[in-house]
Amino acid sequence: MNCKVIQTFCIITTFFCQSIWALSGTGGTPLGGMGTGYVKFDGQKFRVSGKLPPAAADHAKNTSGSSDEKQITSSGFSFFVKGTAKTQLKAATEDAKCPLQIADFGTIEGIKFTLNAFGPYLPGEGKENYQLATSPLALFDITAENSGTEAIEAAVAMEFANGGLLGGANSGKVESGNKAISFTGSTDNAYLAVDCDGASATFSAGAAGTFSTDGKLADADGNLVAAKCNIPAGGKVHFKFVLAWYRDYGSEDYYYHNFYANSKEAATFGLSKFDAVRDGITSFVSRLMASNFPDWYKDRLLNNTYPLVHNSVCAKDGRTAFWEGNYGIIGTIDQGQHAAVFYSFNWPSVQWHELQYWARQQKKGNNNNGQIHHDFNEGKMSFSAGNTNNNRNLKAWNDDTHADYFWFPNTDSWADLNCMFIFKAYELMLATGDKDSLQKSWPALKKSAQRLLSQCGSSKIPLESHSTYDRCQSAGTNCSLTPEYNGSLTIATFSAVAEMAKFLGESATVTEYTGHAAAAKTAFKQKYSNSPDFGLKASTSGSGRFPESHVAGYAWANYFCLDPIMDADFITKTMDRMRSTQKSGGVRANGEWIFYCVDHYGGAEIAINKPDDGLNIHKLDYDYYYKQVPKMVYWQSLQEGDGNSHKDSYMTAPTVWHSYFQFCGYMIDNANNRLWIRPRIPKEMNGKITNALLLNPKALGTLEYDENGDEASGVAQTITVKYDKPVTIKEIILKNNTGIDEPYVVISGVTNPTIKTEGSDPEKNIRVTLPSPIQIGPSGVKIQVSKKPVSVADIKGFSTVVPLTLNSSHLRAGSPIFYSANVAGNVKMELLSINGAKIGTIMKQQVSAGYHAVNWNGKTIEGKKVGSVFAVLRLTSPNGTVKTKMVSIGQ
Repeated sequence: MNCKVIQTFCIITTFFCQSIWALSGTGGTPLGGMGTGYVKFDGQKFRVSGKLPPAAADHAKNTSGSSDEKQITSSGFSFFVKGTAKTQLKAATEDAKCPLQIADFGTIEGIKFTLNAFGPYLPGEGKENYQLATSPLALFDITAENSGTEAIEAAVAMEFANGGLLGGANSGKVESGNKAISFTGSTDNAYLAVDCDGASATFSAGAAGTFSTDGKLADADGNLVAAKCNIPAGGKVHFKFVLAWYRDYGSEDYYYHNFYANSKEAATFGLSKFDAVRDGITSFVSRLMASNFPDWYKDRLLNNTYPLVHNSVCAKDGRTAFWEGNYGIIGTIDQGQHAAVFYSFNWPSVQWHELQYWARQQKKGNNNNGQIHHDFNEGKMSFSAGNTNNNRNLKAWNDDTHADYFWFPNTDSWADLNCMFIFKAYELMLATGDKDSLQKSWPALKKSAQRLLSQCGSSKIPLESHSTYDRCQSAGTNCSLTPEYNGSLTIATFSAVAEMAKFLGESATVTEYTGHAAAAKTAFKQKYSNSPDFGLKASTSGSGRFPESHVAGYAWANYFCLDPIMDADFITKTMDRMRSTQKSGGVRANGEWIFYCVDHYGGAEIAINKPDDGLNIHKLDYDYYYKQVPKMVYWQSLQEGDGNSHKDSYMTAPTVWHSYFQFCGYMIDNANNRLWIRPRIPKEMNGKITNALLLNPKALGTLEYDENGDEASGVAQTITVKYDKPVTIKEIILKNNTGIDEPYVVISGVTNPTIKTEGSDPEKNIRVTLPSPIQIGPSGVKIQVSKKPVSVADIKGFSTVVPLTLNSSHLRAGSPIFYSANVAGNVKMELLSINGAKIGTIMKQQVSAGYHAVNWNGKTIEGKKVGSVFAVLRLTSPNGTVKTKMVSIGQ
């Protein structure tokens, strides 16, 4: 099959949408960095935990009977417009979309006030993004919009009576030209700063003063900062507030201590990145909500990310972990790795740090060499009533001999811990392609793989090992086992080891573990395919209440886009059995351990192309928390239906993102430049996915997908994938829904790809290997899968215009310029003045056909510096096609 090079042209834009789906009554989105603690805004007042992180996320009541999460009475936002003052105004509506909190304060004298409150998060890899994500910051942007025909003067104040909750003094002292107050302290301190982008803005700080009569605070000790300016007719102004804190924790301290000596330094950094973080967060939320997935499901995807703030622990020396939730345990890799997807594909540094922590604490004994621990603190952290010090007690980097949690202090027999350690590394390899970081952990990974092999023994799967599902206090004859769970995970784990070995160039290890995976798959089928209990109850006593564990490995393999661990007839029979049991009421509809149920059972349903059943299990969980008890959305328990008596934030909640990847059929492999698009679409979406956000730490993306083909055209799928920045792809794997063994695939910008079909129902694929790598950027790549041969010219929407794309219309030194060439040859890029005179050539080179990017250095190729000017950027392609774009240039 031959394909001509096809191009599309677009100008990069950021898609924003106004969500109609609002979640109120949560008490506010937790606002803070990873491992820093948090504050919340409940629509009128601020709330702060009386404990240090991670115990700060313990919602249990203290000895006095009140919640340790304290509402600050003297706090909130006040407004002054044309003589009208509103003090500590309560929002008319609120909407929690973690890590964003939206509040509408209504209209005052013609000015509409809207709050976007957010933590310090910018998705994507990079040192600065990681510094932001671990900073002790809460940021508040109040937009004032004037729909009238005359300018109106307005003032906004933020009040925060510290009371020592964030560290430092109870009352603030005015600093920085009335733009901040400082809550000073010898070690702990806090800082509240204000800024405004309005013209001729004035600032005041301290006590309330005459704010209610003239919008100005008194220059005296107090707890408020304010800005005042004119809101232009038909325009808007942003009032910006940053709250920072700095806590001391003895020898361990917090990771943000690497960047700041006090809260003022943190606040200053936060203000310098304020606009970028606001735009990044609001864009992320808007893009996620813009898709045609059900609104409730998108809401759940966002708000189930709360453990990013609540449960994270980040020590100064880089030790990183997550608190489990129901118990005082930090680590819990068997639970935590289920949540890692959201972190790995946004801030992978978090997971690399945690991976190294697990690796360096790996056991080294004669009988347990390579075994991964269950946790990092012996599970002894006390969250008892009235405990204000979290007693974090993280074990040292290389403490490989410590006991594990109180319930099961010796976890040498746990096979799934080794599987999850390997899964974490494989997920990071896919997300980042970081060979150096993977190589650093590779010796430990191979030891864990060998440990898992020893737990399998001659059975090829671990039949005598324990796991996260087991409820017993020590290994012994009376302790239940879950061999189905461990066995299914083991098959996918060996495949992941082989894939990592391939990336690192260890061919012998590839061969070895490919063989182990095949042997384990055969053994698993021989053991369970004819078992009348498989999918209904476990083969050992005591664990029959967790049948979803039997298909966990199948769900994991599908998420990772590894080969299925079970044959079609085996998984189909198992799922039919499990589904009928759930519907008959033999087990609770959403399982005893809800996060495992939605991930393992729900993930397997999606994998076998039963997306409606997979979506339904999420809806059952959503209906409980989001509808019945919204105040517990950020305090979800592992065991739904118990009234959430624990009142703790459970670490596994972000596992819901596994299902999103599976519904989209999406995976990005930045190590080997592979892209999977194999959607499983719920019926209510009518065979389409529109504007779906794609996670990738290199660059966020968007998916458009339509499988509503017709027999006349033969088109079975139409796909468009875009990334905000160029992402290199060598291979694309699609689902084969054509019903034929030799489908036709056309890809824009690609000629003569190699097309191969593979697999069988319910996972039949089309593997497309490109003759040379392409870069998928903002212009996107379009793909059509057909049952009939089709010429490129006949494909609707495949443009032949050469793209010339910029991040914005303002071009400066270091700005990326994206472009593509329809054939290999010489490309020239020039700057012309408005009247057509040539300013100079800024790029001239020979390129291959496809997508490219160039970072301009601010000079012509002759070395002449280009000053500030309006100009025309002209691109001449190899076939003589010319494309131009107006730009403003500034250094």
